[in-house]
This record gives sequence, C-alpha cells and structure tokens, in this order.
Amino acid sequence: PIKTLNMMAHIRYATQGAVSLENVHPFQREMWGIQWSFCHNGEVPKFTSQVDDNNKSTMEPYFSLSSSEIFYHPVGNTDSEATFCAILNALRAEFNELPTLPVLYETLQRLCAQIVLGQEENTILNFLLGCGQYTLFA
Repeated sequence: PIKTLNMMAHIRYATQGAVSLENVHPFQREMWGIQWSFCHNGEVPKFTSQVDDNNKSTMEPYFSLSSSEIFYHPVGNTDSEATFCAILNALRAEFNELPTLPVLYETLQRLCAQIVLGQEENTILNFLLGCGQYTLFA
C-alpha cells in the first residue's frame, strides 16, 4: 500500500519531446530542503525545446536570469520540464527560503503571466506544482 498526504499522477500525451523515461511526468527536484514536483498538459512555445544530435535540449530555462542564477536544468527535452526548471530557477533567484504561501502564490501568478506573455494564443499552461507533502498548486 502507498501511504501519502499528497499524490500526483499524470498520463502524458507526448506533443513535445520523445517518448522516453527522462520525459516522464511528474518531474521532481529539491529546493530549500523541500521536494517539488510538476506535471503539465498543454504546450509552452516559449520553452519548446530545440534538440541537439544527442537528443538533449539546447534551450536554457530562464526568466532573464544570469547564468550563475540558473541551477535547475531539464534532463529530458519537453517544454513541461523546461517550464518547471524555469519556475524553480526564478523562485530560487528571488527567495533564499520558502516564502509564505500567499507570497509564493502571487509569485507563481506573476511567473505564469510571464511564461504566457507574447504567446497567449499558442500557450496552454495547465499544470500541477507540488511543494512538499502538504501543498499543491493547480
């Protein structure tokens, strides 16, 4: 049996990136000692991957961050994982520790608006973002 307080499951319809283990959702990273998870349905043109000869993403996930502020990188080549890494990099650049939930919510709203900006007609940004064992944003 699985015992958990917060669970995320996702069935992927592969519109971006290869059908491969590194592109399986949910994605997971650690930040501030907290496990973050992310799954996404849709398309994010701003983070659509350009793939090199080794099937690795050549796109850097960032919001006008300097290279020293980019800590998280996609393992696979999906726009979903690139979006997740971009969100985490932006949060890590702005905060030294987990902000209060209202501040985190407002920041996520602002980041989502930036992700969609200029590509409103082509962006579908439906996602779940897990922050630790008790918090899930949809």
